[in-house]
Amino acid sequence: MSGKLLKYDMKEIGRVLLPMYAALLAIATAAALVLRFSIMRGASEMVVSNVPGVAAAILFVVFGLMGLATAIVTFVMILRNFRENLMGNRGYLMNTLPVSTFQQVLSKTANAVLFIIFGGVAAGLSGLIFLSVNLRKVDWEELREAFAGQFGPKTSPVVVILQILVLALFLSVRIVTKIFASLSLGSLWKSHRNAGAILMYAGFSVLQDLIYSLMQRITADASFGYALMQSGIRFIFAPYAGSASLMTARQAAFSLGGNLIYTVLFFSLTVWILKNRLDLE
Repeated sequence: MSGKLLKYDMKEIGRVLLPMYAALLAIATAAALVLRFSIMRGASEMVVSNVPGVAAAILFVVFGLMGLATAIVTFVMILRNFRENLMGNRGYLMNTLPVSTFQQVLSKTANAVLFIIFGGVAAGLSGLIFLSVNLRKVDWEELREAFAGQFGPKTSPVVVILQILVLALFLSVRIVTKIFASLSLGSLWKSHRNAGAILMYAGFSVLQDLIYSLMQRITADASFGYALMQSGIRFIFAPYAGSASLMTARQAAFSLGGNLIYTVLFFSLTVWILKNRLDLE
């Protein structure tokens, strides 16, 4: 039954977002092709022809707006899927299904994170399409040489990308569960529930900042921001013990562990409220 619930949630959001992802990729492909054929490469410079160049610029603006719209719609659909199915008119029907509140919240959380991942994949593919169409083999070689010259020959872009993806995944899950917990607490307000949810989210954020400040007094490694800002962007790709790393092992443990703890707390709070405190009347 849990699988069917997740499938239903994915269909509800997917029917809106999947066409937007396809449009995003199509626009990126069109912009990349127009730019590719509008560029005349000389021995020492690149000249963009006027008409195709303007068309490429317009397409890039459309691509940017489409990307922004996709991000906003993703956020709205995630909120709507959770609120309407668990706290709205559909809540009566959902409570009659042979699934626990835990399974319902888990389905909504997994669904939200999956579509955040899909959106990230669509954005990544868009960038890859642009680079693949417009960069020649010699350009890729120059990029690799510039990367090695800037950050050192032992730096591995693949390792850095994998670490960023893992951190992004944990961060996405934490943010989604935080939003759901805020919506659940906001639903307890007799009126102005949207305002209540926003205030709860702000309250959680302030509390997290206070905890981070306290932890930083104990050790600077507890702050993910410290890890990123310690030596600027170069720090992200700096080699540790002969291999590239986004953070030291200690900093990664604090970051991932903190995200995991917050996720469990926010998730548990949401389940408890929906199960024991929610009044659909």
